[in-house]
Amino acid sequence: MCGIIGGVSSKAIAVDLLAGLKNMEYRGYDSAGICTLHHTLFECTKEAGKLHHLEAALLRNRHDGLLGIGHTRWATHGKPTVGNSHPHCSHDIAVVHNGIIENHEVLRKELEQAGINFASDTDTEVIPWMLSQALLEGKAMFAAMQEVLARLHGAYAIGVVHQADADKVWFARKGSPLLLARNNDGHYIASDGLAVAGLASDVMYLDEGDWGYIQADSVCVYNRDGQPVQHAWQELPYTGTAVGKGDYAHYMLKEIHEQPGVVANIVHAYADSTQIAFPHADFVESTALPERIVMVACGTSYHAALTARYWLERYLQIPVEVDVASEYRYRNPVIGANTWLITLSQSGETADTLEALRLFKRRTPDNYTLAICNVASSTLVRESSGFIELCAGPEIGVASTKAYTAQLTVLALFSIKLAMRADCIQVDAWQGHYQAFLDAVEGMKGLLQRADEIKPLVPLFANVHGALFLGRGPCYPLALEGALKLKEISYIHAEGYAAGEMKHGPIALIDEQLPVIVIAPRQYHLEKVISNLYEVKARGAKVILLTDADEKDCPKHADAILKLPEGDFFTAPLLASIPLQLLAYEVARSKGTDVDQPRNLAKSVTVE
Repeated sequence: MCGIIGGVSSKAIAVDLLAGLKNMEYRGYDSAGICTLHHTLFECTKEAGKLHHLEAALLRNRHDGLLGIGHTRWATHGKPTVGNSHPHCSHDIAVVHNGIIENHEVLRKELEQAGINFASDTDTEVIPWMLSQALLEGKAMFAAMQEVLARLHGAYAIGVVHQADADKVWFARKGSPLLLARNNDGHYIASDGLAVAGLASDVMYLDEGDWGYIQADSVCVYNRDGQPVQHAWQELPYTGTAVGKGDYAHYMLKEIHEQPGVVANIVHAYADSTQIAFPHADFVESTALPERIVMVACGTSYHAALTARYWLERYLQIPVEVDVASEYRYRNPVIGANTWLITLSQSGETADTLEALRLFKRRTPDNYTLAICNVASSTLVRESSGFIELCAGPEIGVASTKAYTAQLTVLALFSIKLAMRADCIQVDAWQGHYQAFLDAVEGMKGLLQRADEIKPLVPLFANVHGALFLGRGPCYPLALEGALKLKEISYIHAEGYAAGEMKHGPIALIDEQLPVIVIAPRQYHLEKVISNLYEVKARGAKVILLTDADEKDCPKHADAILKLPEGDFFTAPLLASIPLQLLAYEVARSKGTDVDQPRNLAKSVTVE
């Protein structure tokens, strides 16, 4: 979602602010702006659209200030216009804000009754005017911040500049990510570590409710009660090269090609031929097995969790519940004792997933919570009993690829670990699965070497009214994921369906203009899925079959067959995901869409 960068330096800060915004382009945005403070005057430049518009405007508008704030906005309240873009200013306060101020309408009416004329349609603009009013009443900036923060309902990460406070950038964090960073020249605030990759050497992670200010040579952090707190500085886990795409045309393509290495890294990090161990999740080894598991996630992560349900229930014979995070927190869930919660998130800052975790902990504080996440320093990790890091490295493309296969790999190892503890999988059987993971890495490499086999399929998606993805067992969630990828980046309506459910509605959509992608590895009910294939083919659909079956077992009338390497019960989805991702990528390229930053989407959804 929106991105925040702010800084105080011994040199002009605008260049660093723009660099930070560029590092956050992957988050998704529709306008951007920068405000610096030079002596006691604001220098503010804002533009709608992509950052190159702001960059061009900055060449025309001089910014000499040593401190300032910047923002990329993903519209929530108000259209994506220059007037609604951040920073928002009163006569003496400038503010950037991520999140949603839920009581902004009440606050806005109060301010309008006091004579304030608003320049935007945003919820954010109440913040600078509330601060200005408090300062007019004679309060110091510390007291003004404390008073205003106490009145804001909802989620926020805020950066604030006060004209009369020419050496500080103030900040606050509640329900939306924000961190501090430093280098030899000064200090920064940022909404994620990638924002300061190449700018800073160390970061400080803030707790929920923290606020304070940065100066060129120091920082001051308070808790929600206004008491000073101290947090340790940690080495920044990213370098400037972490946000580059190398020789690839798009980040998404780069990340697709990184997947064999990611899977190999995960397997070698957590397993060998005799055991599986998760060093940051001790309770998985040391406590009694749960009687029930709840898994909560959003989007692609939800599809990975759905896949793991098949694995866990098959071996453990306990109920595994998988929920969309945004629904879990509002349906008054029944949890019960001896239940583990597993949350999945690439960023670890997904608002709905975090709130689901907090609900679970409030209801049953004695239960264990496990975060499966790509960012070891994230809020989700810090608030969970244990975590398993995805080891995928930064994922910049909005459409998740390598984080998804990383989640599948971690969940497969986790499922096998519990099955071994329950004596459902013996060590000799694990050795076979271990080898299957190593084989899958090579199989993924082979599929990427055959990527050109995807391009002849692209014309099947020209001028279509939609697409249908079918699979059974763990390939049903893979069908959901394949459809999501096509929707996200090519803007073609697509649905993933359990193949056996096709006759209960979707078959009505099938005609000569509908491509149907059938995912049919031998591990997951091959014969039944092939029967479903014949049913759609008989009605004129263009059929693409993904299978590891021998040629003699493949239907003769599929329009295209993409041959998969053979996987086992756990690795088959890893192998099938590669051609589905490449298919979505090639179709999107043929349509000329913005592959890495598809319209209306954001990488990390940090508001409801």
